[in-house]
Amino acid sequence: MTLKSTLLKSTVIAALIAAPLAPVMAQTATPEAPAEAPAAEAPAAPALEFSEEQLAAFVDAATEVQAVQQDYMAQIEQVEEPEGKQALVEQAQAEMADAVNETDGMDVNTYNEIGQAAQADPELNQRILAMLQERAPAGPETMTE
Repeated sequence: MTLKSTLLKSTVIAALIAAPLAPVMAQTATPEAPAEAPAAEAPAAPALEFSEEQLAAFVDAATEVQAVQQDYMAQIEQVEEPEGKQALVEQAQAEMADAVNETDGMDVNTYNEIGQAAQADPELNQRILAMLQERAPAGPETMTE
């Protein structure tokens, strides 16, 4: 259905923009770590300007990162021992970093900067959302008559 597809796309888009690369998997790796410390250290995001090319590369990289996250999250949930989970988290982090670095015009630092800026800047967030929606593969609603 169209509503279900739209909700799924919105959830995926929100997940892509919600958190930078390293903190996403770090949260999985160390659930006992205090959440206040990183938040207290986070400076106010400066007003950065990103080119359309950088944003396009971010969207490409975010799509790849999200695929790696989905794959590894399923694997991590199935492992019970902390050492096994940690090993999978480290593999996932390496693959996500590789996915970002293999994207033309993108590196992990720029990816994280754009992700953090999008969290702080609703206008930038909307630009990225629009780019993600434009690039989203045609859903079932376009296949129906």
